[in-house]
Amino acid sequence: MSSTSNYLDPPFRITRTSHVCLTAADLGRACDFYENLAGLVVTWRDSDAAYLRGVEEIAHHSLVLRRSADGATCDVVGFRVAADRDLDAAKTYFDARGETVEWINVRGQLRTLRVRHSSGAIFELVAEMETQPRLLTHYAQHKGGKALRIDHVQVVTPDVGATGDAFIDMGFRAAEVIMDQTANKRIGLFMHRKNNPHDLVLAQGAGPRLHHTAFVTPDLQTMFRACDIAGTMGIGHEVERGPGRHGPGNGTFVYFRDPDGHRLEMILPPMQYMDGEEEIRVWNSADKHQIVPWGAPAPQRWREEATPFTGVPVAGDSLARWTAR
Repeated sequence: MSSTSNYLDPPFRITRTSHVCLTAADLGRACDFYENLAGLVVTWRDSDAAYLRGVEEIAHHSLVLRRSADGATCDVVGFRVAADRDLDAAKTYFDARGETVEWINVRGQLRTLRVRHSSGAIFELVAEMETQPRLLTHYAQHKGGKALRIDHVQVVTPDVGATGDAFIDMGFRAAEVIMDQTANKRIGLFMHRKNNPHDLVLAQGAGPRLHHTAFVTPDLQTMFRACDIAGTMGIGHEVERGPGRHGPGNGTFVYFRDPDGHRLEMILPPMQYMDGEEEIRVWNSADKHQIVPWGAPAPQRWREEATPFTGVPVAGDSLARWTAR
């Protein structure tokens, strides 16, 4: 596994994680959580769906909530590409590999390619969205954790190695890896296209499932404010884990569960990871105190529960033990 495999000359140019679409049984309750606790802003909403964005984002949305009574699932994870021609290059790339792709229409997005990947993950590629005002300096409008922007998603998969290699072939770069040294296999993989360690994180376990979506919050005080608001909303028990620090990525974190059970991570601005000569950092799964240097142990549900992709069967064992400290 090369740290720069296809990264500088990819078959199509993904630039970053773009958006996630989740289902919600009660759209009002879900919007209340993401607006007043996380601090996202509603761009558009009707009785069936809501499109939200961070206060730093000008793109139409980074989170879509779709009303559904069929249980909590993730419809899709989205990535941005550099230009419209990259969508055509991606179509050619996936067709040649026998993957299932289709052109779709999505509110707020221009031409969009949806991929039902052989790994089981469902993702879509978009080059451009409708734009909205950036609200970063509209301080009076900021709420809760003042989510600035989407940062990454973590997906649980039965085979981190094979799934990771597929995304590395698309142009992702591996920044950090967690190894099960006994079995000599990758059980955690941090991959990026933008200049920090993670756009897509893979963890070993039953899947494919979405473990969490991560948004950046500006500072510790704002992170604590989101926790306080969870308490005032009567959902303090849904502050699932943290605050704490991850070893991989050196990220300060706190995890929440939304009204439907989807997991939200709020993180401080990540460290930068951009120079081509930087080697992949390898973590030993047995070194629990390095992987999580401080913070309470992960609860059982954090280790085992995640959101399935809509219509995709789940296979494999529960989440790998490296997540448990």
